[in-house]
Amino acid sequence: MTEVLISRNPVSGKILKEHNQTPLEQIPFLISKARVAQKQWENTPVKERPAYFYKIKEYVLDNMDTIASLICEENGKPKQEAYLTEIFSVLELITVYSKRVPKILRNCPIPLYFMKNKKSYLEFWPKGVVAIISPWNFPFSIPFGEIVLALLCGNAVLFKPSEVTPLIGLKIFEICEAVGLPKGLLQVVLGDGSRGSELIQCGVDKVFFTGSGSTGKKVMASASQNLTPVVLELGGKDPMIILEDADLDFASSAALWGGFVNSGQACASTERILVQENIHDEFIQKLKEKVTQLRLGEDVGAITFEKQKSVYETHLSELTSQNSKIICGGKFSENKTFLEPTIITNPDGIADCPIEKTKIYNEETFGPVVAVTKFKTVDEAIEKANASRYGLLASIITKDYGLGKKIVSRIQAGSVLINEVLYTHGLSETPWGGVKESGFGVVHSDLGVLEFVNTRHVHLPRSWFPVFKSLWWFPYSTHQLLFFKGFMEVLFRSSWIAKMKALPSFLLELMRMFFKEKRL
Repeated sequence: MTEVLISRNPVSGKILKEHNQTPLEQIPFLISKARVAQKQWENTPVKERPAYFYKIKEYVLDNMDTIASLICEENGKPKQEAYLTEIFSVLELITVYSKRVPKILRNCPIPLYFMKNKKSYLEFWPKGVVAIISPWNFPFSIPFGEIVLALLCGNAVLFKPSEVTPLIGLKIFEICEAVGLPKGLLQVVLGDGSRGSELIQCGVDKVFFTGSGSTGKKVMASASQNLTPVVLELGGKDPMIILEDADLDFASSAALWGGFVNSGQACASTERILVQENIHDEFIQKLKEKVTQLRLGEDVGAITFEKQKSVYETHLSELTSQNSKIICGGKFSENKTFLEPTIITNPDGIADCPIEKTKIYNEETFGPVVAVTKFKTVDEAIEKANASRYGLLASIITKDYGLGKKIVSRIQAGSVLINEVLYTHGLSETPWGGVKESGFGVVHSDLGVLEFVNTRHVHLPRSWFPVFKSLWWFPYSTHQLLFFKGFMEVLFRSSWIAKMKALPSFLLELMRMFFKEKRL
């Protein structure tokens, strides 16, 4: 009996559609079909591939209202965020990388220091069939951006959208079909984690996974069985450091959007706010004033994933036992559709602990909750910011750019922003990836493009130079040894006097090798 997947509106609870999960036994067939399509697509010149994506861009622009409505209906985010954080990001990536990819994938010369009679270059070819396993929090922009780059680089894609947002995944497939993308090049696998696991075990050529750390470890373990390379974009517990010279109106607005956009359901959400102690109380007051003006359903979206509610309950219930202070929020709306935007901090008079021992401070909450703590010195702020098993993104708010840049170089994170917050995933030109348990590998940027291709080094003689047997080939001899010793003296000595001193014997042994010895 076929298992059923249910699309549901997280605000009303209304069932939008029931889907049949992709049968497990069908996945090997889908991969075989993708391989056939990929071989044909790979032969399409890289300069011709962008034509399909310009059509996709126009299609999205023509239908953006319909797409945005679907995102809001199945994901529960406010309409402005559907346009800005989902649709805009895809359009920007297509615009930039339809032009960039053909340039990036050109043969890349490698300068050679002393082998001037030879030349080397890099050439790139597609991975083949890649699996893209995407999350529910940005169900349009995250997978679509990766799909575009994968296809531009000549790959075929098996795409598994989150089981929470399958309709949005199917919309991506519909868009690609509508512009005439070759059949079989993009295929959708609907279902739960077992489908993702089957994709990996059936031998795709690379896996791009965005999701939780616990699932990421399972993906990596499964991929290791076939030595399948992976890119993992996992969780975050991202800090914002606010220095005493900061404009507090600006800082509180940055923290407000960083903490509560997408209802805090982002791996790059600002979840830990570190404030220099002499501005802490004033900052808390300004942030509280702004938080209380946020409107549920209009500014702050719904809780998309039902299971996430139990995480919020567990994290918030611990605060009472730890005597932490909830400044505002901390309650669910009726039917638990929304969680009020929440600020927590230490009780008055306590700079450290007990909040720093709680789950809500150390584990990814993935919701509209921010924890605010104090620091005295810059060194202390850096130490606290780095005191996490995650390392995805961090923000620094200051008027002193010189100091800000010094702090940046000491922060353990894949991206560090000065006087900005969170949004650089939406800049396709900038790399996105983390360190520590936030994962590894990069999506977006020129570096991200190279994740979708294999690299081949090519080495050959220059056409103008005669081909001869290399001097280091057999037979080994005393003349050969003395030649190479002299060669290293001439090449690597720092002193020109030492170089000139070694030159006569070097040239003598070279002549002996040419006229007395025959290379095998």
